[in-house]
Amino acid sequence: MDKTFTLKPLSNSKEIYLKVDGTYFGRWGCVLVFKEKQNIILWDFVQRESYFSYLDNFSRLHKLGYKVIGITSDWHGSITSASKNRYPDIPHQRCLIHTQRFCQTYLTQYPETEAGIQLLEIVKFLNQVKTRNEKTIWVRWLQRFEEKHKDQLNERSYAVDCKHWWYTHKNVRRSFRALKMSLNNLFLYLDYPQLCKDTNGLEAEFKHLKQKLAVHKGLTRKRKINFINWYFYLKLK
Repeated sequence: MDKTFTLKPLSNSKEIYLKVDGTYFGRWGCVLVFKEKQNIILWDFVQRESYFSYLDNFSRLHKLGYKVIGITSDWHGSITSASKNRYPDIPHQRCLIHTQRFCQTYLTQYPETEAGIQLLEIVKFLNQVKTRNEKTIWVRWLQRFEEKHKDQLNERSYAVDCKHWWYTHKNVRRSFRALKMSLNNLFLYLDYPQLCKDTNGLEAEFKHLKQKLAVHKGLTRKRKINFINWYFYLKLK
């Protein structure tokens, strides 16, 4: 962030549930945005999302007086690693919207296998879980899917030389494992009511910012970065 936009520390420390996400602007950079409820509290223009860029900004949040007690993110590898390092004991919610999109990308709208069709149905209900009882039903649904299609999920195809292999239904398998491996982080919002289940508020910010920036296509990279900095600076409460 440009030195012009140095933020003032809070007069008193404040506990927050944080929403974090980043968005790219073609090849010329990425902005990381940190939001508490409806308020932008920090942003940083970087070359790309990385472990160190997130770790650095978590340190900046601490210096500003924010005590992070919960995080919601898109589960990018860099942010999960940085948050585990900086906040090993706080709940980290995986954004349900990003999770659905990830799975649907690999399953497609019209899966060709029975397993794909059934898993897509499970994925569509992911964001509709509102109670612990519904969570239990959804998790059992996923477990039954695994029991029924275990052989298909583990089925392998071999090259002619028999030395190389791959999972035959790799897209279905990848979608399933994305759900199974993050089960402990999919429904934390049920235990922490102030923890958001998605980062939709940030998605809307990014869309609006890019629409504004598109009007000024002739700006140099430096001026575009200044535009982005001013955009978020003027949104500070």
